[in-house]
Amino acid sequence: MHKQGYWGYLFTLPFVINILVFLLFPIAFSAYISFTEYDLFNAPKWVGLDNWTRMFHKDEFWISMRNVFAFAAIFVPIQTVVAFLIAFFLNQAIRGKALFRLFYFLPVVTPWLAGGVVWSWMFNYQFGVINWFLDEINIDPVRWIDSRHWGVVITSIALVSVWKGLGQSMIILLAGMQNVPKEVLESAQIDGASGWKQLTHIVFPIVTPMVYLVMILSTISAFHAFDVFLGLFGGIQTGIPEQNMVPNLLVYRDSFLLFKMGPASATAWLLFFVIVAITLFQRYFEKKWVHYD
Repeated sequence: MHKQGYWGYLFTLPFVINILVFLLFPIAFSAYISFTEYDLFNAPKWVGLDNWTRMFHKDEFWISMRNVFAFAAIFVPIQTVVAFLIAFFLNQAIRGKALFRLFYFLPVVTPWLAGGVVWSWMFNYQFGVINWFLDEINIDPVRWIDSRHWGVVITSIALVSVWKGLGQSMIILLAGMQNVPKEVLESAQIDGASGWKQLTHIVFPIVTPMVYLVMILSTISAFHAFDVFLGLFGGIQTGIPEQNMVPNLLVYRDSFLLFKMGPASATAWLLFFVIVAITLFQRYFEKKWVHYD
């Protein structure tokens, strides 16, 4: 028995070391350097709350928070609703169901580098296919990602993120819909319930746990927005306007371009606290509309 216990500790040791070295230590060290002045080359110098107070006095920080909240407010509802409707459609007895599922899931596995290049050309003011279509219906072209109005830019990027993450949310919701008893739907159809009533009064209440999960994951993904901005703008080095910045772009710029690890860690930790607060807020209303029975 003792030998078996030793072997158990030995086999779990790599996993424990991995957790300590690559998870717990970086978290603790990041929290520590958020109170220091650290540039990766010299020893950290304790500055207390200076990084936190300076962060709250920077306009670019508040602009980035405004952008990420607007991004989440657009991205999360649209992705959740569209993914729900597509999952309901693909749960029906239709031809080519597997092909449609592949079509909707394909953007998930498409690299952001390729997707960003394609969408940046589609959004092009002069040659983009979107403005070409608007011109065909006599609507003036729009500057989608180089507009002076930050709301237009954030909305455009949020729609691209919906295109990228729609397939993953759709798969989660589709898995929940496949657990809806067919007998219940058949009985409702016999009683004269339309497809819309079946969707809103039967399917939705049963899959609310999956809808809630999609909302949580989408919210976290929205506040972690980073690669979609890099993919569409081509990188911070090429010049992302300050009005279009989000917190993770500030973290990347301060840490790996300016080597200001202290302010970058402070911003990252504040973003973490914001995500936790929003998740707890969603958790508070969970019992009012999510049905687990």
